[in-house]
Amino acid sequence: MNLRKALQKIFKIIALRKIRNSKYNQIVTHLTEDEKLVLYNLSKKLENGMVMVEVGSYLGASACFLAWGCSKKTNIFYCIDTWENDSMTEGKRDTYNEFIFNTKDFKDLIKPLRGNSVDVAKTFQGEINLLFIDGDHSYESCLQDWVSWEPFLDRNAIVVFHDIGWAEGVQRVVQEKIVPIAKKEKQLPNLYWAWI
Repeated sequence: MNLRKALQKIFKIIALRKIRNSKYNQIVTHLTEDEKLVLYNLSKKLENGMVMVEVGSYLGASACFLAWGCSKKTNIFYCIDTWENDSMTEGKRDTYNEFIFNTKDFKDLIKPLRGNSVDVAKTFQGEINLLFIDGDHSYESCLQDWVSWEPFLDRNAIVVFHDIGWAEGVQRVVQEKIVPIAKKEKQLPNLYWAWI
């Protein structure tokens, strides 16, 4: 192993320890520690004044890692969800107050927009620098999320999709819509991201 790879491995171990020991790691989520680290690092690399949008925020774990990464900047972060667990396996329940409690450290950065992603997009204005789609994983819903939010993406924006490892709808949207326009792609077993 060369020195560069050894240093990268050491830095990753240190970063994962930071993730593992953070209070945000206690929030119930389907994200792995590696996925949390990717979200943290992607947002950390954003410049000041950039805009992030998350479709499907659930209890706020992914929102916390994205917000934590850019918390020292003047960025804006819109979290979109019905917070009614419409497509969660645990059943329908209102999770909005849990989201607000879990993300309270970032209340100046996070702007929750409660509603269906497609409906919220109809009134959205501005450009997006990082879009994270983790809503309903059916092909139709994932495609609607993409089609609704893609027009707002700034040039060289980053798009992230969770659950690509098992959700056929997500896989299909990524293959049909993202891969053909991606300038650069990366993937973990269950997380895909690309610069477009």
